Amino acid sequence: MKRIVSRGIIFINDKVVLLKRIRKENDKYLHYYAIPGGGVEEGETLEEACIREVKEEVSLDVTIDKYLGVEEYDKGIVHYYKVNYLGGTPILGGEEKEKNNPDNHFEVSLIDIKDLDNIYIFGKGVEKRKEAYK
Repeated sequence: MKRIVSRGIIFINDKVVLLKRIRKENDKYLHYYAIPGGGVEEGETLEEACIREVKEEVSLDVTIDKYLGVEEYDKGIVHYYKVNYLGGTPILGGEEKEKNNPDNHFEVSLIDIKDLDNIYIFGKGVEKRKEAYK
């Protein structure tokens, strides 16, 4: 069964909140950015999961603005939302903070919108980010 995931694209002023990820795989380090989000729990809507995961991962309070679409791949189905930033300071939390180590590193990053084309965002995140910014 595929894992169902909900992710939130967050803009604070002219920056987007992303998780910088460095992880070791087969003796190589992969460097990329990911949109905050995670698995939908039993009895939870996609929207509720998005809001909860953003709060857990990057310590921000958000509301849903609009649904941006879905991405399906071999292990999961990812739903993307543009979210409204309500408050909070973007700092690492949740499982990402607990699992953080040199071979599986997470870091909250605020990337200037003009610099987004120069970084690698995992999956279709880059396309959804552009759609959210329209």
